[in-house]
Amino acid sequence: MRQRLVVKDGALVRAWSRGLSAATLAACTLLAVGASTAGCAVSESDAHRWETTENGPEKLYAVVTHEKYSWPLREEAALSLVRMKPRNGKRIGLEYLVIGFDTSLGRVQGALSAVGDDARRRIVDGITPKLLEKIRQPPPPKPAEGQPVPADETIPYKDAAFAIISHEPPLASNEATKSEISAELAKWVQADFEARIDNSTQQFGVEQIMRFLGPSSVKSLPSQINDQSSKVDNACRLIADLGDDETKKRGSEALVVLAKLYDSPTWLDKQKGLILQANQRAGLKVSEAQVAGQLSQYQEQELEKVFVDMKRLGGRAVIDYLIGFASDGKKSEKSRMTALAALENRMDKNVPTDVTRVFEIVKDDATPDGVRALAMARLGELPKEMVVPKLYTLFDKKWQVRMEAGKMILHTMTTKELGEFFSHLPANDKSKMGLSEPITYGNVILQMDEKTGPKPREALTPFLQSPVLAAKLTAIGSYYGGKKSDMGPIKGLAEDKQPVPKCEEKDGCGWSCDVPKAPGSQDKEPKTVATVGEFVRYCIEPSGT
Repeated sequence: MRQRLVVKDGALVRAWSRGLSAATLAACTLLAVGASTAGCAVSESDAHRWETTENGPEKLYAVVTHEKYSWPLREEAALSLVRMKPRNGKRIGLEYLVIGFDTSLGRVQGALSAVGDDARRRIVDGITPKLLEKIRQPPPPKPAEGQPVPADETIPYKDAAFAIISHEPPLASNEATKSEISAELAKWVQADFEARIDNSTQQFGVEQIMRFLGPSSVKSLPSQINDQSSKVDNACRLIADLGDDETKKRGSEALVVLAKLYDSPTWLDKQKGLILQANQRAGLKVSEAQVAGQLSQYQEQELEKVFVDMKRLGGRAVIDYLIGFASDGKKSEKSRMTALAALENRMDKNVPTDVTRVFEIVKDDATPDGVRALAMARLGELPKEMVVPKLYTLFDKKWQVRMEAGKMILHTMTTKELGEFFSHLPANDKSKMGLSEPITYGNVILQMDEKTGPKPREALTPFLQSPVLAAKLTAIGSYYGGKKSDMGPIKGLAEDKQPVPKCEEKDGCGWSCDVPKAPGSQDKEPKTVATVGEFVRYCIEPSGT
């Protein structure tokens, strides 16, 4: 026999029990409160009064769970638990009704879990209309600046409704009831989304409810994507994660509208006025050029935020806009690069014009190197057959562009296809080629997968004697930074007199390497490389380990 505590007439006394679990004994303790009140009538006014008394939660729990009370009274007791104000920061009423709570005797399930299936259905169906009536109330008005935010009186009812449909096992067994609650909750989380998503008084947050409800809960969020909202990022993230195709499409279109606004003269004029006012309040004397700099920086920051959301959400409207923005040479290099970064993995292989438009960015001689590199990266995300033929057309551009295109092509190849690649490279010294270009190609080739062809070193060795100068230099360049003991195959080329490609200083080809001033000396001096042999002696062999 074990001694346990139970409640009788509001006081704790000792009772003996045999083998009862702590949770069962705790439930009995609460039901004892019902027994203590059964001798006299309990009214709705009692239930309302108990919302604020110390032992009110236990008494209301007992009324909800005790069969002696009428259905209307049990439903009203349940609503009193919903209305009960937090105690010590906890929604104790919701715990007693739905969630469950801990006592010194163990964990006790909520009142709706404690009753039988029929009673639960009747109570839940009975209180649902009243919960929904409160949930439908409009949000509180926005406070004047400097004033406290008024309480949202719908929150307790929303929390209770969500707790009922999300509880495991389900507390709402009537499908019509569940559907009605879900529909109203979907409206609630989208009404005054900006304020409610940050409201910390909720037992269940807006995002948690949205993720439970799914696509229906985010249908109106595209309307939150505007310059007056501080929750554009939240809205885009939820649309991307939960929205159906139609909602995502509207979100994508709304982001384009917002980006165009930030990129408009109207918006710039408005912000300029605000910046001038802020400078004046701060007592700053700034020049027109400084104001223009402030304005440009602020615009870039706002556009960058939109581009981040565009990357997250995607969509046809976003893709078209980002490609167009990145193609505009009048935009800043930083903003163009941000736009291309936002296109990552968003290019549509089923829209050939996307490839053509991005390729035009790469091909344009005026495109800054940073922008071109990101445009190349976007092309690299597309199927080989769509991109490689276009990349080969870049081989008549400056050598730096050819090198980037060549690297991308090599990453799509196997060692069996090296001959095709080399046939597109400069055949003699009449075409410009940078010193780092053949070294770069050689390094990429050495990383190729050996499973689909000969080993990279075996595949490169025949090209050491190639009549195509770029192919020979690439085979030699593949030894750069390697082991000196592996450099035997290039020893015979150390006296090769074939000229390396000729460049002008403005081309930046860099045919020069640092060599020791004297044998064994740590001091180095630059040596111009004019022949293949000098490339071997001055650049490749000294790099060995």
